[in-house]
Amino acid sequence: MLRVLGSGKWSSTQVVLAVCVLASVGVAAGCGGTGSTSDPDVLPTVVATTSIWADVVTNLVCDGQASVVSLMPAGADPHDYEPSLADRGRLESAVVVVANGAGLEGRVGRTIAAVEDGGTPVVRIAELMGVDSGEDPHLWFDPVAVVDALPALADALVADAGLDRVAVDGCLDVYIAELTEADRAIAAMFGPVAADRRLIVTNHDALGRFADRYGLTVVGNVLPSSSTLAEANPADLAALVERITGLGVEAVFVDIGAATVDAEQVASRAGVEVVELYTGALGEAGSGADTYVGLLLVDAQRIAVTLR
Repeated sequence: MLRVLGSGKWSSTQVVLAVCVLASVGVAAGCGGTGSTSDPDVLPTVVATTSIWADVVTNLVCDGQASVVSLMPAGADPHDYEPSLADRGRLESAVVVVANGAGLEGRVGRTIAAVEDGGTPVVRIAELMGVDSGEDPHLWFDPVAVVDALPALADALVADAGLDRVAVDGCLDVYIAELTEADRAIAAMFGPVAADRRLIVTNHDALGRFADRYGLTVVGNVLPSSSTLAEANPADLAALVERITGLGVEAVFVDIGAATVDAEQVASRAGVEVVELYTGALGEAGSGADTYVGLLLVDAQRIAVTLR
């Protein structure tokens, strides 16, 4: 039961020229090549790899000093997103690129590295948090860790995008307060959940940081990886079904928009629900999860209600 709550190689110059042609027929992309502009009325553009980080950056430039663009659309799985020629142009024309890092972006990571080698500044949130490649890359699921990284991100925006320090600091203070309140609200949601019911199973290993922050225990994952590109092993799935039934786990939490056939089969065999969560990207407008704070609150409510 599914329950939804709520050929040849191109030079860099050729690439940018091609993107400009695409832009002339309606594909939005910058054509400056270096991210600079001589027009004072044109806002500098910051490109974030995911919709989640784009929303975070937008809150740090809340006074409209910069245009913030998400490379990946809302709902896109960052693990398997395939960057296009236009995406390469967008990255090259940014004044700064904000990436998650720690391997999250998969194929896009190679493009980001190439753009960085070409001179575009890149800020990786994982590096700001001291998270190495190979560790859990779902950094946003601990809002307190995000708050701790925001001052360094703000510093990078001021230095690389030429934004006003005072204005950015004002936005930073407001956003830190909002995230701090969201953290308190989430903790309160789990207050009524008994200790022996704080057990979760996920489609892939995405909620470890969330679980650590709010006192939950991840007892298993359908895909034995922090990436949705992994493949399930039948023997492991059978063992997971036994674990779910033996521990009294209430549901299997899956990623909205990801392939969940294995997860649904595990849930069916164990006799539990499948509950969808927003994990790698924001939801569509009106979903309640169309901002970073909204995503955290929606996911937390779905989990807490299921576990009570």
